[in-house]
Amino acid sequence: MPLTQLDLFNKKILLAPLDWGLGHAARCVPLIKQLQQQKNSLVIACTTVQKSFLQQEITGVTYVYLFGYNVRYASTLPLWIKIAWQMPRLCMVVRRENKWLANYLQKDKIDIVISDNRFGFYSKEVESIFITHQLNIQSPALKKLVNVVNASFIKNFNTCWIPDYEKEQDRLSGVLSQPEQSLKNTIFIGPLNRFEKKETQEKKYDLLILLSGPEPQRTWLEEKLISVLLNTNYKIALVRGSYLPLSTKLHGNFHVTDIASTSQLQELFNSSEKIICRSGYSTLMDLHALGLKALLIPTSGQTEQEYLATYWKDKFGFTFLEQKNISKENIEIYLLSK
Repeated sequence: MPLTQLDLFNKKILLAPLDWGLGHAARCVPLIKQLQQQKNSLVIACTTVQKSFLQQEITGVTYVYLFGYNVRYASTLPLWIKIAWQMPRLCMVVRRENKWLANYLQKDKIDIVISDNRFGFYSKEVESIFITHQLNIQSPALKKLVNVVNASFIKNFNTCWIPDYEKEQDRLSGVLSQPEQSLKNTIFIGPLNRFEKKETQEKKYDLLILLSGPEPQRTWLEEKLISVLLNTNYKIALVRGSYLPLSTKLHGNFHVTDIASTSQLQELFNSSEKIICRSGYSTLMDLHALGLKALLIPTSGQTEQEYLATYWKDKFGFTFLEQKNISKENIEIYLLSK
């Protein structure tokens, strides 16, 4: 922040974030707050879990329920195969949300529609804006075709906002945000983050673990890291990113939060020596704003996270550990490193 190119004032805006974990909802928080400062009124279309999170962060908005994509990750199969398997259902969800929006616009006068990565959330009747940093998807198969299809969806919108820096040398998302040549409606608005860099304070925790993303991979990583760290002397803050019950009874060295607010996370960031997290783009934007580094464990087979983990390791000096290599020894090497 501040964001750029947001020339929207005194409008009624309908905004919908993708339910792919809570990252999309989280990165919409600073956007919503700036739009409110610009005298816009907002209606947020979201799932029940997203609403519970957003109600901790913002006031003065109206909520309407919108069904989610409910993407499931694979337990064993490569993720791109699992996603490909779900494509017919996901395309049906896109058509369904487009119809939902058309029906909603008949009942309520909306000036602007903003979609954070929901492909069907656009209308020819009102100005429609799409938010994404993924314009050049690093697919392991049929990459050109995947990006042609991706661009065809984005072209349904009047404008595509890219939450990154315009100069290539400054990019946080690397090649992911490089627009395909046929896309002419893209605008770089700068990174989205919820935090302010503050003075270092006393460290209460040796390690902060941030979990996020769809199941069952979120739970798998949670259980794996708990099993590695359960019988140690490390003081650990665990932010689960889920309201699901814990499967393991934890000892006193674990401080557990299901869903953390911005103020809670700010406190945990400032009071933790080390951080372990997925290499999701929303989390990385937050870490960049705070000037912090972390051990990144990308979701296996999610090419975006695998690319970003490598990119941030090379460009920003983060540590990168493949999920299959999680062990007590490797985690302790990271914790003991300077």
